[in-house]
Amino acid sequence: MEKNMIESKDYNCYEYYLIATQQYGNYDAAQHLDQKITRSEFIGDVEAFAYYAKKVLKLERGDVFTIFCPTNIESLVAFYALNKIGVIVNFMHPLWPSAQLEEYCKLTKSKGVMILNLLAGRHIKTLNKMGLDVILCRCSDYAAPLKKYSARAGEIALEAVLPKINNCVTYSSIMSKYKGRRVEGVRNNGHDIAIYVNGGGTTGKSKTIKITSKALNEICYKVAYIDEIHVPGVEAEIIILPLFHVFGLGLACHMIMCNAARIIPLMRFNANLVVKLYKKNRIAGIVGIPNMFKKLYHTKGFDGPHLANTRMMFVGGDDLSPAFLEKFNAMLEKNGTDARLRQGYGLTEVCAACCTNTNWVNKDGSIGKPFEGIDMQIWDDNCKEVPTGEIGEICISGSTLMAGYLTDDPDENGVGLYYDENGKAWVRSGDLGYKDEEGFFFFAGRKKRIIIISGYNVYPVDIENLMDTLPFIKEACAVRGTSEEGKPFVRLFVSLKEKGDIEEYKKQIIETCEKNLDKFSVPREVIFRNELPHTPLEKVDFMALEKENI
Repeated sequence: MEKNMIESKDYNCYEYYLIATQQYGNYDAAQHLDQKITRSEFIGDVEAFAYYAKKVLKLERGDVFTIFCPTNIESLVAFYALNKIGVIVNFMHPLWPSAQLEEYCKLTKSKGVMILNLLAGRHIKTLNKMGLDVILCRCSDYAAPLKKYSARAGEIALEAVLPKINNCVTYSSIMSKYKGRRVEGVRNNGHDIAIYVNGGGTTGKSKTIKITSKALNEICYKVAYIDEIHVPGVEAEIIILPLFHVFGLGLACHMIMCNAARIIPLMRFNANLVVKLYKKNRIAGIVGIPNMFKKLYHTKGFDGPHLANTRMMFVGGDDLSPAFLEKFNAMLEKNGTDARLRQGYGLTEVCAACCTNTNWVNKDGSIGKPFEGIDMQIWDDNCKEVPTGEIGEICISGSTLMAGYLTDDPDENGVGLYYDENGKAWVRSGDLGYKDEEGFFFFAGRKKRIIIISGYNVYPVDIENLMDTLPFIKEACAVRGTSEEGKPFVRLFVSLKEKGDIEEYKKQIIETCEKNLDKFSVPREVIFRNELPHTPLEKVDFMALEKENI
């Protein structure tokens, strides 16, 4: 396919955004609910923030600033502004407790924090203790004029009853005071670290991952061929992923913005709001994780003629069963769109994605083929490539790799990468998969999730995907249980779409497993829950379930 995105060269992310979009003029670049913001307005806000950060806060190239906000326009303005002057952005989950905010600000040596006013109250003591500069953004910052007046009055009243935050200014005051100001930025520094992402790491231990501007721009360049915005500023994409995950920042935002779509960021995923936005706007695409698409599928009104405008839907972050994909894509086809929900694969250490299915190259059950310039292989425990069709660890190399994990020495790069005998850097994913003779890759589950029973490997994902074929099951999660004799077995947790005969449901589950799986994969225990626990990214938290003593 023909490329429609500029090459990354050595641009930083702000340079890349400016150059990639300058050909489209002053289109509507972003939208907060019903209020649209043009490209020139967005860039003006970026310049004002950059001026404040450099001239007032005295931030310099290599400094770190923490964004502790939901997905909003202010966070994107701050990201591009700080990126322009060479400052590293430390994205954090805005619902983390104060102890983690303090811990990761110290770890990253952050010099300031941007936080949403509605979430600030619980962190004031910690913010004042750290003594950092604080920028307070409000939900009304980008509201329509009439709504802004009434909303801001309520927000100011709320802030008035909170204890004082030291060294604090509001985002809106920065915009009003420094509008029209510009400051010289750092140029052609694509290999500088752009962001810190606090993720799980490929070994399961929490790590802070260093991502360069080059890597973020490369993923834009590699993925943008999949779809090109036909009418910049008119066609829109709803951002339902969080910015503290590189899947949200890199693919759902940076790539989409550089492709000249109008972004509509949501501070939290709300299926009913997505439906309303779909009906009011010309939505060209949406990127999310499996649980989000499952909620949309079951939300009244999502199934409708407005889906005909959509050309691109991609799912990643976790495995999605073939049974659900078939149902979802049948709904899309019924509504007259060529779009299909396509599954890809990636992880934070490779800038969120490294392969995918597309509308023209795809295979049922697979995670697709690698992007151009990305090398994917399946390795054994000795880091040797295994034969075609054999399960091993998914390993990735290419220009989107992380710079490494953050250590006590922030300038030390390469930690967490594996270098082969030729000096080529690889990420060992910790995920299992295989490659077929046509070059399609297949996901087989997390390496650490394998349940070994009598020397046989049981893959929980096979059990969970099978459960998607049963109409009464909402979610399922297979984990390792241990008998009183110390022997492992499969324990299956399920939640139901609606109440019913538990014993009959259990019987159907066991019979379905016995019919379709080997005997070691048949659950010994089936446990019903009203809801299964979830991680901050809405994945089922299998580790929490595995730790339960039953």
